Amino acid sequence: MAQIRTAPKTDFVYSLLKRQIEDGAFPRGVLPVEPELAARLQVSRKTLRSALARLALENYIVRVKGEGTFINRGRETKDRILVLIRETEDVTNPDRYILSGIQEEAASLNLEVETCSALSLLSGPPDSVLQRIRLKNYRGILSMNANFLGTEPVISLLKKTGLPVILTHALPRDARLTGFAVMGTDYRKVMSDGLRYLAGLGHRRVAYLSFREFRIERTGYFRLLKEIGLDDSPELYFQFRKYNDRVSILADLERQFDSLRKPPTAVLCFSDYFALCLYEFLNARHIRIPDDIAVLSIGGMIGCDFLSPPLSAIWFDCAGIGRTAVRTLMEMSSKNETTRPFVATPHYLTERESTRKPETKETRRWA
Repeated sequence: MAQIRTAPKTDFVYSLLKRQIEDGAFPRGVLPVEPELAARLQVSRKTLRSALARLALENYIVRVKGEGTFINRGRETKDRILVLIRETEDVTNPDRYILSGIQEEAASLNLEVETCSALSLLSGPPDSVLQRIRLKNYRGILSMNANFLGTEPVISLLKKTGLPVILTHALPRDARLTGFAVMGTDYRKVMSDGLRYLAGLGHRRVAYLSFREFRIERTGYFRLLKEIGLDDSPELYFQFRKYNDRVSILADLERQFDSLRKPPTAVLCFSDYFALCLYEFLNARHIRIPDDIAVLSIGGMIGCDFLSPPLSAIWFDCAGIGRTAVRTLMEMSSKNETTRPFVATPHYLTERESTRKPETKETRRWA
C-alpha cells in the first residue's frame, strides 16, 4: 500500500496565515505576539517562525524587532510618498504652498501622501525607522529641508532606504552635500533680475537685506553689482543676525541704516519678513515708500496686495514646484533612479506700488 504524504505543518500555517491576511482577518494590521498566535494555531513556535519567515520573504508581513509583526498594507492599498516637512511656523515659509501642490498632484495620480518631520523620523532607532519605511512601501521621499552641512543624520538614514529622494526647495550645494536630487531657486538669477529691474527704474544705490547664515557667496553679489553698474559699496549689504525675530531685525536695521554715509534709493529684501520689518522701520521714521525708498521683496507670499503701499515682489510658483516634484519623483521611481541633476525652478516679478521710477527731485532726508 502506497504511503500517503501530508504537507508539513509549516506549509499549512503559511497558507492559513496568507489567506487570513488577504481576507482582512487582522483589521489592526498587527499579528498577535508569537506565543499567542502559536497557541491559537496549535503549533510550535518553531513551526510558526518558519511560516512567518516565508511570509516576510514574500512581502506579506514586516517583522520589526522589539515592536511586533505587521501586515504589509502596501499589497492592498494605493502607492504612497513620504513628505518630510520642517518644524517652523514662519508665515513667509514656502513649504505650506509647496505642500498644497504636492497634495494636489498626488491626488490626481491616486497617490497617498504621508507627512513627517525629520525630527520625528530620527526619534527612534534607525533600524526600526527603516523597517517602518519599508512596511509602508513608499515610492519615494520628498524633503523640504535645505541648507545642509552634509553631516546631518537624516542624510544617511534616507540613503539607506534605497528610495529616490528629492529636496523640493534647496540649493545646488545641497545636491553636492547630500547626493539627493534637488529642485530649487537660482538665487543668483533672482538677485540679478531684481537688481536689473531696479536699475532699469533709474536706481543706482540699492541696499540688500540679507540673513547672515544664508550661504550665498557674498563676493558673487558684489560682482553682480559691478556688472549691472550699481553702487557696490559694502555698507549697502545688510546682514541680520536672526531670520524671523522682529525685534532683532529692527535693531539691526536701525544700526546699519544709521551708519550709512548716504541713504539708498531702493532696497532689495531677501525675504518677505525682512520687507515687513523694513516697512515698519521706514514708517516709524516717516520715510515714504516709494517716493524716498523703493522696496522689492523676494518671496511674494504675505498678501503683498494688502500692504500699504502694495509690495512689488519676485515670487515662486510654489504649488507648481510641488506638482513638478511629485511627477519627477514618480519618474525616478519608475526608472529606479536615486538622483538627478539640479533643476532650477521658475520665478516671476510682479510690479506693485512699492516700486516706481524715481522722481527727478532730490531724495528727501530720512532721519
